[in-house]
Amino acid sequence: MCILSLKADTGRFHCMFTFGYEHRGAANAGLLDREALASPLHTALVVDDTLKFAKQVTVYTDGNASLAKEMEVAIKETGARIENRKISGLKGNGSTIIVELNGGNRVECFLVHQPVAKINLSLVDQLDLELDARRDIVNKPPFFHTNTPGVFAAGDCASAFKIIPMALLMGANAGAGIARELSVRSSKASGTIKAMLVA
Repeated sequence: MCILSLKADTGRFHCMFTFGYEHRGAANAGLLDREALASPLHTALVVDDTLKFAKQVTVYTDGNASLAKEMEVAIKETGARIENRKISGLKGNGSTIIVELNGGNRVECFLVHQPVAKINLSLVDQLDLELDARRDIVNKPPFFHTNTPGVFAAGDCASAFKIIPMALLMGANAGAGIARELSVRSSKASGTIKAMLVA
């Protein structure tokens, strides 16, 4: 799919939990069903969130017939519609977004698109970190330590929920875990030195 650059003020949002209030009462909205939104369960949740601000939601599957079938089942109860024509481009004119489709265009008041957050794989490889199926760093609450001792992961790189409150929680807890780890390592190192001096 061809995604043209849209400025933030053209009504493109990645999260309808955090954004969209300024568009409440909109006649319609579009949802690009790709990347993070290519999951029927996730799309159904985001369609519900989007319907808080728009009277009608169109889910664009960009010519992917099998995805369109899955989405029809997932969003059946919401009243949202599926648009399966190929998207050739997007244009923002300041107040609406034009979705250019093979065979005609559609105009949306705003658009929801959730690009996949990509982590720095060279760092993951250097630290020998384990990744889950979503390609997020595997970690264990409450301190979000990873499979590599002394390494903690917090925020978008380590959670399916890429939202500010989750990042704040994880960062605060990881900070507490790091402080705890440092004091344990410090006392172990000190004990080792004392043991060497006694011997």
